[in-house]
Formats: sequence, C-alpha cells, structure tokens
Amino acid sequence: MKLRRKLILLALAPLVLVLCTIAVMVNHQSVELAKEQRDVIEPAYLASKQDELRSYLTLAQHAIAPLHESGRTDEAALSEAKGILHRLDYGNDGYFFVYDLHGTLLVHSRKPELIGVNRWNYRDINGYPTVEMLIRKAREGGGFVQYATEKPSTGKPATKLTYSVLLPNWGWVLGTGIYLDDVHGVLAKVDEQVAANNYDTLLWIGLAASLGMTAIILCGLMLNIRGRYEAQEKERAWLSRELHDGICQRLAAARMQASTGLIHLTGVPAPYMQAQAAFRNLEKDLKNVLWETREISQGLHPMILKDFGLLAALRQLVHDMENDTIVIRFRSRGSVERLPDGTSLVFYRLAQECLRNLRQHSQASRATLCLAGNRHAVRLTVWDNGIGFDAGSPKCGRMRGLGLGSMNARVEEAGGRLTITSKPGSTKVTATLPHSFLQRLITGNHA
Repeated sequence: MKLRRKLILLALAPLVLVLCTIAVMVNHQSVELAKEQRDVIEPAYLASKQDELRSYLTLAQHAIAPLHESGRTDEAALSEAKGILHRLDYGNDGYFFVYDLHGTLLVHSRKPELIGVNRWNYRDINGYPTVEMLIRKAREGGGFVQYATEKPSTGKPATKLTYSVLLPNWGWVLGTGIYLDDVHGVLAKVDEQVAANNYDTLLWIGLAASLGMTAIILCGLMLNIRGRYEAQEKERAWLSRELHDGICQRLAAARMQASTGLIHLTGVPAPYMQAQAAFRNLEKDLKNVLWETREISQGLHPMILKDFGLLAALRQLVHDMENDTIVIRFRSRGSVERLPDGTSLVFYRLAQECLRNLRQHSQASRATLCLAGNRHAVRLTVWDNGIGFDAGSPKCGRMRGLGLGSMNARVEEAGGRLTITSKPGSTKVTATLPHSFLQRLITGNHA
C-alpha cells in the first residue's frame, strides 16, 4: 500500500510541476502581449490626439486671422480677438487660452478669475513648470506639453496634452488641450482584458489539473482496492493450503489411528468397553472436525475455481451446501465460459455468501442458483423460498454480518450492480457484471 501511495505521488508531482510551469509561461506571455499592445495603442492614440489639437488650433487661428493679419495692435482689435477665442469651445472641457510672453494669462473661458495673473512660476501637481514650457514650445515654432491638472468637468486630477503656437504680431501664445483620461481608460481596459484572460486561462489550467489529479487518485484508489482484494485472496489461499496440506492431513492421520485403535478393541472384555466407546466418540469427533476444516479450507480459497472454472466450482458449492432440509438446484445458460478470474471470483464469493446465509437464516426448503450470460453482461441469481428479510433493517444487518454489504461493495467495484428483493416466501439476490474493458481492467485477471 505504501508503494502504491508513493507511485501516486510520483505520478502527481510531474503533473503539478508541468501545469505550474505552463501557468507561469502563459501568465508571462500574456503580460508581454499586454505590454506590446500598450506600446502600440498608446502612441497611436497620442498621435491621433495631437492631430486633433492641431486641427482645433488651426480653426482658432483662422477665426482671428483677419484681425491678426491686419497689422492692428490697438486695444479694440485685441479685445475683439480675445472675445472670439473666449467664445470658441468644443466639448465639455475643450477651450482656448492665451498668455503673453511673460506668462500673464490673457484668455481663459473656464477660469476667468485668473485673467491678468502672471503664472510664469505655475507648477502642476507633479511640480512641472507648465506655463514656462508652453511659452518655450511656442517660441520654438509650436509644440506639445503634457502635464497633470484638474479637469473642469470632474474636478479631479487628469493628464492633459496641450499644443501651443506663437502669434508673433501680438506676442501672444495661443494654446488648447485635450485630457487623456480616455486614452488611459482604453489602456486600463486592455489591462483588464488581459487580466481576465489570464484568470480564465489559469482557471482552465487549474480545472485540468484538478481533473488530472482526481483521475490519478481514483486510479490509485482502484489499484489499492484491487490490491487489497488480491492480498486477501493470497492470504486466504495460503491459509487454505496450510489447512489442507497440514492440519487436514494430521487430522486424517489421527482419525485413522483412532479407527485402528477401535479395531484393536473389538471383542474386548466388558471392563474395556468404556475405552471402546471413547475411541468410537474420538473417531466421530475427528471425522466432524476434519469435515469442518476441509469446508473452511474450501471456503477460504476454492482450488476448484482456479483448476476447473466457475461452473464446476458453483456446482460443487451447491452440492456441499445441500442437506436434508433444503434442496438447491444450479442452472446455467448463455455465454458464461472463459470469464476473467476476477469476475469468476466475485460471482463465487457472492454465491458462497448467499448460500451460507440461506442455510443459516432463511428456513427455506428450496433454492435455485442460476448463472446466465449474453454478449453484454453476465448475471448470477440466487433465489429461495424462505422467510425473507428486510434488507434495510439494522437487525437483518447484524444477523447477516458484513457479508452482503462487503459483496455489494465488491460487485460495485467490479463495475456491476447488486440488487436484493425479499418478502416472505421469496428472496432473490441478483448480481450483474458487464462485459467491458473497464470492468476487466478494474477486476484484473487474478483470483
């Protein structure tokens, strides 16, 4: 048993190791794939946002182009341009702003309270010099600045991409920006999808591992059960041989000596008649003990089953179980020859247990044992006309011991089915074992 457990563990360990390795590799490849997807998606989204900002800023420049290109720098022209830019909005958070080259805010439709404030030293929540960089990019011919700021529509911090250009005639820096939380949302969905795929994959791997380990454990249990039955039968065979070849021979020799002594005491005088009676009782007792020992030996391991097959063994069993109060008939029909040794042993043990219970408890006068087979299954039926019993009654279980219970387990383990129907005047026990590869695999080919 310990060896089989070690074999099961040796079978489970590589399976677990392989599946864990697969899980780690799948997880690593998924993470790398997600990284590659982010590396592709993020630049593409940023490029599309940059093109979008250029388009918005071009529209704003066209809106004030007549004033800017007129060469006017008077306050009226500048105020009119500021009014146009102040009214230009797109979306919930799209607007335009204007700074002069010293960092003073001139136009901002979302925060008018900041107009006229010098913000050159303004830093975002990460300490980045936002206004300084916007003016520098504008002086360089226009450029993009990315920083963190509060989103007007939500009031929460968000990453913003801003594009600024220089209006040289007025010394203005014109800019607009787009919040990138939608880009981050797309990337977050990619991460979530990868995580979900990883979870599903690992779940399937775990399920496969569980099924594989369950299959190995079940096979191991079947091997253990089969090994237990084989060990029981080997032990019974050994004990049967010891009884038959040892004790039975010595009992037979003792009986023969008692018979010889009884012959020598024939015709002795009356004072020795008591010794003659003692030898006669001794011979009778030895005969009974010898018969019971042979019956026990035959019950432990039926040599006839291995030597002559199931039919001969069942006929002999019926013959041995008959007595003056009960008549037992045996019948067979169909394909019941050349059964696997394991199947034959299951049927023999069932018949043995049923006939023993029948003789001890049923009070029956007639009984029938029938073995029938076809291309699909073999069926053994034991019937008697006794007093019957309640198969579910605890009293019945105590009266019959563990015999039928153990046989039910043995039949089920062999892939078959055991049914018991009983009422006063009729009790029938039926065991059916299928002709199948799995059934032969479970029961093996050993008695």
